[in-house]
Amino acid sequence: MSLSERCDQLLQRHLHGELSGDEADELRTLLQTSPEALDHYLDLCDLDAQLMSQFDRPPGIAHHPTATLHSAGSPAIWLTSFAVAASLLFAIGPELVQSPNDPPGLTIAAVDDSEVNQTPEAATLRRRVPNPWKVINATGSMNHPRLSEASIPTVQLVANRKLQFNRDIRPILSETCFHCHGPDSHGRRADLRLDTRDGATTDLGGYQAITPGELEKSEAWNRIISDDPELLMPPPESHLALTDQQKTMLRRWIEEGAEYQGHWAFIPPTMPPVPQVDFSDDAAEGNWSRGSIDSFVAARLAEADLTPSPEADPRTLIRRLSLDLIGLPPTIQETQAFVEDYASRGEAAYQQTITRLLESPHFGERMALPWLDQARYADTNGYSIDGGRDMWLWRDWVIQAHNDNMPYDRFLVEQLAGDLLPDATDAQRIATGFNRNHMITHEGGTIPEENLTNYTADRVKTTGEVFMGLTVGCAQCHDHKYDPISQKEYYQFFAFFNELQDRGLDGNSGRNSAPSITAKTVLRTDEINELETELVQLRKQLAEATGGFDAWLEAQRSEQADRGKGFRVLDVELLDVSAPNVPGTIAFEPTGRVTLSNPRGGLNGLSHSMRLSADALNPGELVSGIRIEFTPAEIPIAPKAEETKLALTPFEEAVPKVTTVLVSATNQPADQVDFHRQLTFSQATATSAASGHPPTAIFQENNAHWWQPANGQSDQNLTLTFDRPVDPRETPYLSVLVVFGQSQSLPFQWQIEPFVGRDRNSRWDSDLIAAMVTPEADWDPAARERLLTAFRNNAASLQPLRIRIANLEERYAVLTQEHSVMVMNTAATPRETFVLERGQYDAPGDRVTPQTPAVLPALFSERPDAAEVSETADDTQTPTVRATRLDLANWLVDPKHPLTSRVAVNRIWNLFFVTGLVATSADFGSQGEFPSHPELLDYLARHFVQIGWDQKQLIREIVSSATYRQQSTASSEQIQLDPKNRLLARGPRFRLPAELIRDQALAVSGLLVPRIGGPSLQPYQPPALWKEVSHFGSTPATKQVFVQDHGEKLYRRSMYTIVKRTSPHPAMAAFDAPSREMCTVDRGATNTPVQALVTLNDPQFAEAARVLAAVWLRDETITADDARIRHAFEHVLCRVPSDRETEAVSALLAAERDRFADAIDDAQAAVSIGESPRAEGIDVAEHAAWMQVAALLLNLSETLTRN
Repeated sequence: MSLSERCDQLLQRHLHGELSGDEADELRTLLQTSPEALDHYLDLCDLDAQLMSQFDRPPGIAHHPTATLHSAGSPAIWLTSFAVAASLLFAIGPELVQSPNDPPGLTIAAVDDSEVNQTPEAATLRRRVPNPWKVINATGSMNHPRLSEASIPTVQLVANRKLQFNRDIRPILSETCFHCHGPDSHGRRADLRLDTRDGATTDLGGYQAITPGELEKSEAWNRIISDDPELLMPPPESHLALTDQQKTMLRRWIEEGAEYQGHWAFIPPTMPPVPQVDFSDDAAEGNWSRGSIDSFVAARLAEADLTPSPEADPRTLIRRLSLDLIGLPPTIQETQAFVEDYASRGEAAYQQTITRLLESPHFGERMALPWLDQARYADTNGYSIDGGRDMWLWRDWVIQAHNDNMPYDRFLVEQLAGDLLPDATDAQRIATGFNRNHMITHEGGTIPEENLTNYTADRVKTTGEVFMGLTVGCAQCHDHKYDPISQKEYYQFFAFFNELQDRGLDGNSGRNSAPSITAKTVLRTDEINELETELVQLRKQLAEATGGFDAWLEAQRSEQADRGKGFRVLDVELLDVSAPNVPGTIAFEPTGRVTLSNPRGGLNGLSHSMRLSADALNPGELVSGIRIEFTPAEIPIAPKAEETKLALTPFEEAVPKVTTVLVSATNQPADQVDFHRQLTFSQATATSAASGHPPTAIFQENNAHWWQPANGQSDQNLTLTFDRPVDPRETPYLSVLVVFGQSQSLPFQWQIEPFVGRDRNSRWDSDLIAAMVTPEADWDPAARERLLTAFRNNAASLQPLRIRIANLEERYAVLTQEHSVMVMNTAATPRETFVLERGQYDAPGDRVTPQTPAVLPALFSERPDAAEVSETADDTQTPTVRATRLDLANWLVDPKHPLTSRVAVNRIWNLFFVTGLVATSADFGSQGEFPSHPELLDYLARHFVQIGWDQKQLIREIVSSATYRQQSTASSEQIQLDPKNRLLARGPRFRLPAELIRDQALAVSGLLVPRIGGPSLQPYQPPALWKEVSHFGSTPATKQVFVQDHGEKLYRRSMYTIVKRTSPHPAMAAFDAPSREMCTVDRGATNTPVQALVTLNDPQFAEAARVLAAVWLRDETITADDARIRHAFEHVLCRVPSDRETEAVSALLAAERDRFADAIDDAQAAVSIGESPRAEGIDVAEHAAWMQVAALLLNLSETLTRN
């Protein structure tokens, strides 16, 4: 038995829990003494870097020759699943031989030319390629979560460094003490304040909470270490406790003099000197640092005895840059060109690539995406009705502003107060939609005044978090518990936004809430001429289309001949009719008849739950659809003498107006099923239709369209045929929702009847039917033209052409017509603002006027009328000059403001390093994190202002830095000293945002339609999801019924996917896209099996895999499997596969070929997913097999990750 075979045997016994003590010793000895056994073991399971550090044996990897730093030492590998290795280590023990290596040198070039020092032994900066079999088996798992939780490593708190209050002590006090002993004067206990030195050292009757330098005389310390639960602080009932480390720091701080500092974020930043620290390596050309950013990072690394990682290879760099700057992966051609150019021209090639990406129109899309989260952009209003709104003009403005490189100060001012600028343009008014993105309601029973208060509070919260990084909203009901913001100051800030001329109940019926304007999009594009040209060509092509006409006509003649064939309605048992909001009386019979009486001017959705009997079906019969039969209702007429008579309702006055019908089939009653699979219809017909109200109107989501019969003198029906017949033997329960979208004033009756056979109605009018059955020789010109028109408007073969024309016509209208958008304005008489007791809208206290918090610079410090304003703005008098939102915006962008520039650069940094220099991007207050690199933060903030708030310039400097270019693999030392990479000794590695995951699949497959801007779209999603949250009330609302888009709308970027607040797109939600109900500064990151189900089974991803496989198979220059697999890896991952990966994928491909060769129907079903046309001339089984390879690569953790 060979060594590897024996190792395999021992590992298998270990995994099954059968390893004896002697065998464990044998396996331990093998791994300790045999490099071959250890290599074999590492090929069988991926080790976590911390576990791998126990072995301390570096595998090899080629390093790019242009790297500026090389180092060697302990290994680092992919951070993947290590359950097998962990259990094995537990069994055999960690005692293995280590192998030391030489460290790189650290050069500290101080101002006084101090000597060169050496760092302690450094980490090896290499990685082991993961086992391809493990990759294959682990598809869908998210082994590399985004490192969003960040705290400063304890390595900063070295014993020989004096503690700093802001960095070391304030976070402890804020977390455990400030809630009861902080800025909130009303909630403060024992009259003790610990957030200021005066409060902490005040005389409390012969003692002080803190006596600087004297531990024993500090009552706070005595309480902290007390064994008496009555004296212990924090008290046990608070469920807060100090750790031993925190106690040690508090003790040291008091002994060192208990120095306080003003909170760092409220002190204006100053330009710090750039540290003269760098790293060098004899094997590299030049030092590590490429600029000031790197110098600050190098100083922190040197302080922590860490060294930076080598530069990532060119393929990783181009993918990183492309995903970061435009949100799309590079094409295989762009990757190959960069690799070659970078090898020959180095930095010039790198800078040229940055320029190309910054100038791409997709740059604005990538930068806009997080801004939409922060501004809570959505396409619906939220709350229970959640009707539609149109705010996409504002989204277009954000995209164009980034593409134009609008200076950030102007970007801020126009969004907060563009309407108040002199001679404000439409574009500047559109910009103010930032503060109209909040939710609004038209829900009955809510109080308009309370709603207005909530709307304004949302603007305050969002403005505070987005532009200042402060949780201002915490002071709405009381003084802020942690930051020096009083409740009065909150409402003074509130007053800036309490001037809008809006309504407390609004936003229904699909229209925008006032104030709004109509304007053209600000997007600048060259599309219009191209659209006009293509539309002329396509319309001509459709108008002249005759190919397939004869076959279509024959099919219609056959359909007419078979009309009603086998038709019969089935008996049902009507179990329930649910109509909780119907203003009338509903009665129903078990046979299915429903009667509406006394409708009182309104009607909404009614849900019918019914049971079908399979006994009524003949063998082989299935339910073809449903017919809704409407009849006049019998109602009492005025009595004469003692006699009451009945009369039929004049049906023309009680005509049904049906906007929507939703049907689902289940194997249990509807109220016992959590998820309803919504059925789709192949056609809708009716006995008659009024002009402009055809039966097909029910397929539209806009409730402005409905079907109604042409007359009311007889029974009328609406007949809907299912796309796929229903088998009551499997799903005997039907749930049918019928929505009457217009008010009804008179009663009527209806009955829902499932049927088998062919629909009796025809979708064609009588003249067209007559022409169809007439021999062609007898047609007159008018009859022929009618038939050709019907063919061109309805033939399935021309559907793609009709969809294409409709898409282009809508796009043309988007770019050339005016559209509605909600904006800010100022009422002629602004509402008065009061301090609201406990934040309640109906409990006003003192009146206040607009003003900013006192802890920050004065609002009018440089205005000539400042004194006049400050003297009169005292809660009781109206100031001569009332501050406006424009004053607030200009105050925020004042270079002396301590927060605005810091918050802005921190958010930009966060885009590229997954965590900001301040980890809590929305909270720079006492509850926020202390900066990991405070000097770098201040440097960037001041530099940002000095370069004119130029975002593209700042981004260029960040992505040009050596810090950004580092490898993202972690050494054991880095994991141990800085597990969350807060010191930046390696490049960041994080999962892509939800939108970029889908965009990447569309891009690499070639399906992506790269148009910029425009209204939101509705790509594939389960159609019944909206039904669960939809509102079908007497007042109609849009966006209640999901109607999937078609054509190019299915393949636009994900940032244009509709955001329905009460039912976000499921694929986006699975990958943690927010619902946008409120401001989201940082997205969370979860890892769940649902994510793998999305990337493997969602139609969008399956279609992308199908199209991607076809791209590979159509490439006649690559025919061998190994070459095609290599090409596939380069296409998706921008790298070549290892030999073992190629072998693994080859094995998968062979297995899938065998499977689909024996199951052609399955293969055909697989390659039929999605609406894009399937490539012709490719063997179905071969296509399906390669589709599985494509799905695998699109689902790899590496694919879903930005390295």
